[in-house]
Amino acid sequence: MAAAEYVSVSSQRDAEQADIEREARELATQPGAELNELAMIYVRRGVEKGLALRVAERLTNYDGLAAHLRD
Repeated sequence: MAAAEYVSVSSQRDAEQADIEREARELATQPGAELNELAMIYVRRGVEKGLALRVAERLTNYDGLAAHLRD
C-alpha cells in the first residue's frame, strides 16, 4: 500500500515539474502569446479586456511564472 502511495505522489510531482518547465519555456519563447493567454483567462472570469491585459502585464512583470502556474 505504501508503494502505491509513493508512486502516486511521485507521479504527481513529476507532472507538476513538467508543467513548470513547459510554462517557463513558453514564457521564454512566446512571451506575447503567454501574456495574451493570461489576459484572456481574466476576461473569461469577467474582467474587462483592457484591465485584464494590464493585470496580466503587471503580474507577468512581477512573477510571470507564478501567475501562469496559478491561473
